[in-house]
Amino acid sequence: LVPGVGVYAGEAFLANGEACRAAISIGTNPTVTPGIDAPRTVEAFLIDFDGDLYDQPLTLSFHHFLRGTEKFDSLDALIAQMHRDVALVRFL
Repeated sequence: LVPGVGVYAGEAFLANGEACRAAISIGTNPTVTPGIDAPRTVEAFLIDFDGDLYDQPLTLSFHHFLRGTEKFDSLDALIAQMHRDVALVRFL
C-alpha cells in the first residue's frame, strides 16, 4: 500500500532488522522532471545512515504527512526545502 503524493516522516526497516528514521517523498519530482507523463516514484532519505543499500530489500513505514509535492523555482530552493524536511523528521 502506497500513501498519496507528498512528503512524509517515517522509518525504513533494513533486511538486517535495523530501523532508521526517514524522510520519504512520493510523487513525480516536478522540479527535476516537469510534465504530466513523469513517473511517480517513492524515494527515502535515511537519516544518519551510512551504507550501501543497492539491491537490498527495504520496508518503509509512514508516520506523519509533512507537506504536498511542490514545483520549486530552482534546485537550490528544492534542496533548501529538503533540509527543512529532514530537520522536521529529526524533531518528530
